[in-house]
Order: sequence, then C-alpha cells, then structure tokens
Amino acid sequence: MKLLYSTIILGLYLTLYVNPVSAQSELFSFDEVETAKVDSIFSDYSDDTPGCAVGVTHRGDLIFSNGYGMANLDYGIPIKPDSKFMIASISKQFAAAALLMMEQEGLLDLDENLKTYIPELPDYETPVTARQMIHHTSGIRDLFSLLALNDVGLDNTTTPDATFELITRISRLNFEPNTKYNYSNSTYFLMSVLVENVTGMTLGEYSKLHFFDPIGMNDTHFHDDAGRIVENRVESYRPTNRGVGRFYRDNLERVGARGLFTTIEDFAKWDANFLENRSNLENFREKMLQVGVFKDGTEQDYAAGIRVSDYRKLNTFGHGGNYMGFRTSYMHFPDYELGVIVFCNRSNISPANHAREVSDLFLKNVFEDLFSEYAGTYRNSSFRTEFDLTIDEGKLVMRRGLREEMELNWNENDEFRSGSWDVKFERENGRISKMKVKSGRTGYVTFERIDG
Repeated sequence: MKLLYSTIILGLYLTLYVNPVSAQSELFSFDEVETAKVDSIFSDYSDDTPGCAVGVTHRGDLIFSNGYGMANLDYGIPIKPDSKFMIASISKQFAAAALLMMEQEGLLDLDENLKTYIPELPDYETPVTARQMIHHTSGIRDLFSLLALNDVGLDNTTTPDATFELITRISRLNFEPNTKYNYSNSTYFLMSVLVENVTGMTLGEYSKLHFFDPIGMNDTHFHDDAGRIVENRVESYRPTNRGVGRFYRDNLERVGARGLFTTIEDFAKWDANFLENRSNLENFREKMLQVGVFKDGTEQDYAAGIRVSDYRKLNTFGHGGNYMGFRTSYMHFPDYELGVIVFCNRSNISPANHAREVSDLFLKNVFEDLFSEYAGTYRNSSFRTEFDLTIDEGKLVMRRGLREEMELNWNENDEFRSGSWDVKFERENGRISKMKVKSGRTGYVTFERIDG
C-alpha cells in the first residue's frame, strides 16, 4: 500500500512538472465562483442605464455570460450575450489576421514596399511595409491626429474616400519606419484598402470567407455600410448635464481600425480559435501572437492587433477599444486558457477595470498561490513599526496596527505599489526576508521579516 501511495504521489509530481498549464489550471474552480459575485461587479447598471455584456471562457468554452443594463434606452431593450456591439479597436486583430491570411495565400509580401499594393501612397523617404502597419511602427500619422489638424469632426463627412485622401496627402512620416512605436488608426484603416486592392473583396467579405464562416461567427461583420440594418444592435451613450444621452457618431464605414460588430457569444468563438484553429489561417495562434521587432532587434509588446503583456504576474494577451460610447476589453491568460470579454456602451465606463475585477474573481486561488510567499509580519526596530501582510480574496494587503488595509499592486519582479508608496521585497536563499517601503515623504525604510 505504501509503495502504491508513493507511486501515485510521484505520478502527480510528474504531471505537475510536465504539464504546468493543465496542472495550474486546477488552482481555481469555476464551481466556487458564485454568479452573485460577478453580478456585484456590474451592480451599477440597471434597466434605466447603459451597461455591459460579459463573457468568461475556459479552454475554449464559454463558461459564463450575462448582460447588465440596457442596449437601447428608447425601447427598453436589455443587454444580453447575443447583443451586437461595435467593439472599437478590438477590431484591429481581425484586420491584421486578414493580412496574415493574404500572406499565406501568396498574395501579399508583408515586407514589400506598401506602395506596390497601394499606388496612391506618397513616396516616403523610407518605404513603409504592411508588417510595420500591423505593429504600429510605420511612422504614418494617426488618423485622429490628422482629423484634428484639419479641423474635421467624426461625423458623416469623413467617408472612406475622404479619409484615404487625407492620409495619402501627408508625405512625411513621424519617424523612420520600424525605429519607434506609435499607435496609428490610419494604418489599420489602410488595411481595408490593401485587402480590396489585392483580393478584389472588401475586408468584410474576405474576413467572412476565411474567418467568420469557418469559425462559426454568424453574428459578426465589418460594418462598411452605415445604412445596414443590424439585428440586436446596441446603441452607444455618454453622460450629459441632463443625464444619459445618445452618442451619435454613426459613420462606421471606415473599417479596419474599428467597425466590427459582434456579440459576446461570437467573440468567445474567436477566443476559442486561439486554442483550436478552425479558420483558414494556418498556425493561427503563433502568427497572431508574434510580436514586432524593431530595427535594432529589440522586441515590442504588440503583435497582430493584440497587445502581449502581463497582469499581476500572469502573462496576458488582448486589446481594448474606445469609439463613440463603446468601451471594450479583451484579456486572455494563456497559462490558464482563461478569457475575459467585456463590452460596454457608455463612454465613462471602464471595461478594462471590470475585466480585471472579473479576472481577480475567477483567478482568486491562482493569485493567492502567487502572492502567499509575501504574506507575513515585517518589523523595523528603530521605528518600532510593524506591518502585517495577508492575502484577502487573492489580493496582497498590508496593515499597520488597526489602520486601514492597503492593497499592494504588483509592478514587476518583487516590487509593488500602493498609492504613493513603493514596496520592494528582498530574498535570502530564495525566501522573502525583507521588505523596503518608500512613501512620498521618505526614502526606503527596511523591515525585517519576523514570522519564522
């Protein structure tokens, strides 16, 4: 019996070692996450306010979805998981995917002079490429900066043709291509021109053929016709002095940088495609998450319309969106294959904050495991001051005596921040042994760990 027990333990250890993703995923249990806790995050949204749709995916399955607030206040239509949002800049990854698909078909060389495919472009001093457009390193000025400089608003006068003329008349770049990063909506709009020039199809048609139809995203489209009827459309709103007002900038014919309509349920299928590729683009995940490389060889954090980053020590990829009253956020935690999707329809809502709150809830046990090594008691004998650090709902909090708790937010390595305080930890033989605290009025003060 003892040998059998040892064999089981060894087998468990090897499983943990060989397959850390699946093993670590068991650190959290979705059964323990009560719907009421998610609901409380969105409790400010009701049947008389705009709000948000939320989706949580795990290993490609949509395990939670709900709507909060109203999709249309005029007619009292609530937000649901099948409500269609314009997802703003999250649209960019779909435009980038189209370029990668054209490369696969042999129709596009991502490193060729872009003027080969869009002849109307100026003769820039240094040629610009499609790859640089994908990674925001082209130097082409941002569309909204150009509109502001020309005193042009975001109304129906800025048609695709007018937008194209505005971009192509600027012959100077902001910088030498591939030497800097500068977020450019212009280049992602130009992708829609590039797709049509090369394939003869609109970006919407090409995306439908190679992505939407194969993946099963039947409620998703690029909205390149402002007059198109959209079933289950969500309206966008903004706060005014008289309450909530409609945010009407409804010229959505400039697609690529934004302009994609989709639902939580459909976007969950796109998220699942990073795990099991059903699109026509081969090696989908690898290509979509390949970050750009600057001329000097350093990597950036921007991939194919997707930002590769981290949150509370965990790797993430995703993007946010902001246009009209639409505010959107998408986060995916690849180590746990957990996706969090938040689409909102009022301009003063922060979907990124909500996405982080939902992530904190679903990954509570993971964060507790990550930050538990910092928990303990730390003392500075000279100041006769002592801090207790504990884990509360997966968050690292610090308290001195009976004073209010302060949450320590991870910054990098063993460094944290809380308001104007900087907190650094030092290790001895791999174990946390000291804490250094710097407030707005002092330099770093060292506290020794005294809890064994």
